[in-house]
Amino acid sequence: MKPLYDFSQLAVDRTLAPRDGMLAKDADAVLTEQYFDLGRRALELIHFSAELCDKPHYPNILDLPCGHGRVLRWLRAHYHYANITACDLERDGVDFCAQQFGAKPVYSEVDLHRLPFQNQFDLIWVGSLVTHLRHDRWLATLDCLVKWTKECGVIVFTTQGRTVSSLLARGRRNVAENIDKPALLEEFARTGFAYQRYFESNAEEDYGLALSSPEWVMRTLQRYPDVIMRAYLEEAWGMQDVVMLYKKAGHYEPILGVPEMNAQAEPGPAKPAAKSGGLLGKLFGK
Repeated sequence: MKPLYDFSQLAVDRTLAPRDGMLAKDADAVLTEQYFDLGRRALELIHFSAELCDKPHYPNILDLPCGHGRVLRWLRAHYHYANITACDLERDGVDFCAQQFGAKPVYSEVDLHRLPFQNQFDLIWVGSLVTHLRHDRWLATLDCLVKWTKECGVIVFTTQGRTVSSLLARGRRNVAENIDKPALLEEFARTGFAYQRYFESNAEEDYGLALSSPEWVMRTLQRYPDVIMRAYLEEAWGMQDVVMLYKKAGHYEPILGVPEMNAQAEPGPAKPAAKSGGLLGKLFGK
């Protein structure tokens, strides 16, 4: 894909971690360059979000999951002045990002509510996280991201949408061979969201492939009165879609509800319909 911006003059640290799971040890020059291209692409998208949201600076940045710095190395080169937090379940990646790129190390938790963030961030980059989470953890992650973002801050995260589902439906090999594809596609067609655990993952880890349609994502985001969707870009980061959000307190009326905290709540009976004396009653003078 044609570059959005010219970052050819950036002094990017191209040091690779020995245990970087995003790049095989025997990767050839082409695969290695693709690795760096995807990192550069993330920076282009983040820079685009800054233009859309009128953000000249991102002083405090969170990269979650940071891996071994595929994107963070580009963030450090461009936002050299920034306080960048590297967070991941893979501690070796967090340690590498701290040592090599001067990031603040934070070991992640399966339950993101347990993370010890005391300060909020101007930018949160989330590359390929909710793409692997079941429905309740997907929603809980979004709740956390909004909570951790400063007023007038930006969230950029990726999803798996119509591209991956179409490849699976057409029988494309080597996209996801370790899931129940028919069950995934059936649920996706029915609801716009689908999740299937990887065969090698256990119930405790519960890591798999999540599909979310653009319509489902937008409908979910409409429950956040403090969040404005600035952009939804299909196939903008490899095969993944990219969502750009801007936080502004109380920008919308919460007519469509408030964020779910499904990961913290037990399933219960359906709530009764809102009475006319509630929010809608106030809006229309009833």
